[in-house]
Amino acid sequence: MESSDDRASQRIPNRQQQVLEERPDLPRRTRDARDVRAFVLGVIRGYYIDAIARLPATELRTTLARGLLVGGHCYGPLHPVHNIILNSVWYAAAFPFRADPIDVDVVTTDAINRLARRSLDGLVAYLCNRSPDLSHDDALWHLALSHGALGAVPFGRTGLESFPFQVAAQAARHPKPSALMSFVTSVLPPVERDVLSLLAGRRRLSSHDILRLSAMLQPLPLPDALAQQPCSQELSIRIGRIIAERRRCWRIAYQMYIDIADAALHKFARKTGARYRLHTIYGQSIVEAGDCCGMDRYVHINFMAWPKGKQTQSQIPVCFFAEAHNPATRNCSEEDITFCCLLGCAQPSPSHVVADSVSNPFCGQTQIIVMPVRGSRKIDHPNGEEHFGGHPHRTDETEDDRDCPTTIDVDYRFFDPDRDIDLVKCYADKINRAEAIYYKLGLKNRSTNDEDVAREDIEVYCRRYV
Repeated sequence: MESSDDRASQRIPNRQQQVLEERPDLPRRTRDARDVRAFVLGVIRGYYIDAIARLPATELRTTLARGLLVGGHCYGPLHPVHNIILNSVWYAAAFPFRADPIDVDVVTTDAINRLARRSLDGLVAYLCNRSPDLSHDDALWHLALSHGALGAVPFGRTGLESFPFQVAAQAARHPKPSALMSFVTSVLPPVERDVLSLLAGRRRLSSHDILRLSAMLQPLPLPDALAQQPCSQELSIRIGRIIAERRRCWRIAYQMYIDIADAALHKFARKTGARYRLHTIYGQSIVEAGDCCGMDRYVHINFMAWPKGKQTQSQIPVCFFAEAHNPATRNCSEEDITFCCLLGCAQPSPSHVVADSVSNPFCGQTQIIVMPVRGSRKIDHPNGEEHFGGHPHRTDETEDDRDCPTTIDVDYRFFDPDRDIDLVKCYADKINRAEAIYYKLGLKNRSTNDEDVAREDIEVYCRRYV
């Protein structure tokens, strides 16, 4: 039986209390756990951008896309960027996608935000399970000081255990929590040295590197039991039509973003003489201009690209910001591009942050923690006023720390009717509620034609508003 001394040795010191005792002048707004959470979410988002930059474009567009966007959480025994890459490669190899894919060079803002939030939920759950005396807010402080790395928390790598990882995966809503726990605690340790050797440095991984990692991490696919369908065949067909329409709409949106990036790169090349090739789009935001009900809008995107003709196989792509004014949904022209530039190291807007130095007992050094005062920006902007909104950025391009929408593009892009039972259940419930309201209002008619019209109206409603 574990003694009280053993339990005490596993406890993490109350870091928030230590900081407040050391720095009584610390502004009260930085003590708010929401600000600390926003800071950690920003750090985790940066890890995802680093991981995306290191993955090969072809695999990121195809086989690795689902691994990253569904199973690529950042918690684990290694550096967060390495955890993201390994968890993504493992999940793609262990649970290959068998349905109709949408292969595009796009990672949406919502996708990264969902991954960051779920990863943070997993990190907090791991720390609180590993050290039961730790509060949720104190766990956030430790993650802020360690920049989201579990290995930098006081109990260190020797304290990593299997059960807290399963708790973390469940809290983060990982699709296969038990399998992830087994991977992190059983599959990864024997090959960790070889894996770290392959990931050393900041070079871009090749297709061959991904194949090697897949073979080391998961030689064979794992059993993937199918859940029982939650609704009738007739209702499943109706849900299938709704999801197919959502997928069609997302294909159009993806193509618009790609066309904007291509037009921006062409215009950038014409003005500067520097020619780049698209790697991946990793952020999008639509800003309304005035009160025109969406008729006058600016589309902002972040994307990665590398120089044509000069890149080496391991070169990391550079990041761009581009703005398009009222772009067409297809074949965006250079005239629609109002701004395009390279991004340096993204810095928080001065009006959005507060900075304080705190002593980090883990390394004995003083660290500067820059915490957002209100929300985190959806995408990275250049410093300056040239683009629409300028600096500080418009409020509709910032976001509070709220839960992601019920569904996002990832749910439709990788929809598998045999496995994504939760999405099927969601639409079944929505249809049933909509039908109940429809019939309660007396809109039901006994004729077959009117019954078909009612069903079509309900499906249109669910496509647009659910």
